[in-house]
Amino acid sequence: MGRIHRAVITAGGTGSRLLPFTKETPKEMMPIYVRSDTGKLVLKPVLQVIYESIFEYGIREFCFVVGRGKRSVEDHFLQTHNNTSNLELKSLFKKIGKSEIVYVQQPSPRGFGDAVGRSKFFVGNDNFLLHAGDDLILSSRNNHLRRLENAFFKYDADMAFLVTRVKDPRAYGVIEGKKMEKGILRVDNLEEKPQRPKSNLAVIATYIFRPSIFKVIEKTKPDKKGEVQLADAVAEVISHGNTVAVELIQSEKRIDVGTPESYVKCINELHRFYKK
Repeated sequence: MGRIHRAVITAGGTGSRLLPFTKETPKEMMPIYVRSDTGKLVLKPVLQVIYESIFEYGIREFCFVVGRGKRSVEDHFLQTHNNTSNLELKSLFKKIGKSEIVYVQQPSPRGFGDAVGRSKFFVGNDNFLLHAGDDLILSSRNNHLRRLENAFFKYDADMAFLVTRVKDPRAYGVIEGKKMEKGILRVDNLEEKPQRPKSNLAVIATYIFRPSIFKVIEKTKPDKKGEVQLADAVAEVISHGNTVAVELIQSEKRIDVGTPESYVKCINELHRFYKK
């Protein structure tokens, strides 16, 4: 087990780009193909796959930040039906039984930064992992989390996050930085959805923060929509602190279910990936 013991997983978004499906089902609960513990190809909610990957990495304390009307998230992670004959549910309930899970409500969609800020009581004075509930990384033995944590402590960073190379960076947060070693950069700048990207390295919503991030979030002004954006707080840390980025390796795969196109693409890619 590593030196990070707490994880915050956000599931507060409205999923407006996936309506009408997300009118009743949160996007984080949309099913994707995975290879189960028993070796079968099964469907699991994205959020469950993320939780299980973090659990398997060794973290046992979880905070889910959920939005209004997302009772299905809490219901899914209740340790019920212990006598079920379904091996997949048995495996999930066993993990839940070994975890400490708390929930915090984000009553209205006030932004990713606001969602993270609401986990302050859970984090306390500890460093913590933040993982968006709709952004998944497929990685052998959770090597991406291991590299992220190692880089965070090795370089005594204020913040560390994952990045990946993309064909069209204009839809992402894009970083500039200096190579420190293979796969690790010291970040100098972050630009959200640039029209003229200065690199093709896009930020993935998987971070390790010091608890000082909460003070930065508290000082971050809402945007024109009244939302507190985590990207603004992250940019502030980059400009005044020590930030490192860890790049995904070739064998790792990012799965994003934020739009209809990306969801259909991920379903097809995962089916091919696991049928190999």
